[in-house]
Amino acid sequence: MEASPNSSESECNRRGACGSHSFSGVDRRAATVSFALPPPWRSPVTVHQNIGKINVDATARWVWDTAPVMCEFLIDHAKRLLAGRSVVEVGAGTGLPGLVSARLGPSSVVLTDLPSELELLEKNVEVNVAQGKEADVTVRACAWGELDEWQGEVFDTVLCSDVLYHQPRNILKALANTLEVLCSKRSGVVVFAYHFRENLIHDAQFFEFIDELFDERARFDFGDVWMFEWVPKRGEAC
Repeated sequence: MEASPNSSESECNRRGACGSHSFSGVDRRAATVSFALPPPWRSPVTVHQNIGKINVDATARWVWDTAPVMCEFLIDHAKRLLAGRSVVEVGAGTGLPGLVSARLGPSSVVLTDLPSELELLEKNVEVNVAQGKEADVTVRACAWGELDEWQGEVFDTVLCSDVLYHQPRNILKALANTLEVLCSKRSGVVVFAYHFRENLIHDAQFFEFIDELFDERARFDFGDVWMFEWVPKRGEAC
């Protein structure tokens, strides 16, 4: 259900208001957002939103509407996309998709964002990984295109959800290059969630960069949300 204006929590129930890839939107007035997983999980993944800072770009500190759709998608495809695989989320923000994926059988999960955004990510990891039943989850800084510290590190599944919002061309290219560097050439796949808004013409630049680096394995349409699976060119599908 969607939280009321006076509620402190917004809830995304599996197969409920935010389930089945059909939802009325995440309430960014809420202090926290919860996503309920199917059995055997009894407790939801709950992430804090940083709504207390004024005059600060809070783009990375909200749960955007695409995140619950990606979480549903990961649940439905956990066996082939997550089980036993190393996972990294690029531009994780609050970390909701990555934290949900940590409960679905991966070998490890790394949540990344700009250094300025890591405090909220670390808080959300602390809240959700206390049970010891999830994969190991770590938080690391990753500025797109600045990858010296990541050379030689690759992942089986690279998650990226709703990160396009009128960035300059050089930033879009840096994002595409970051996905390419982090994605294993042998076993890797990028799962990219894109919310179709009024920005498609501008965002087309990013998809052109992606076409140079990846082959599209699949695309799933969920209303205004498109879910892509990309594999590196000359790479093997998982």
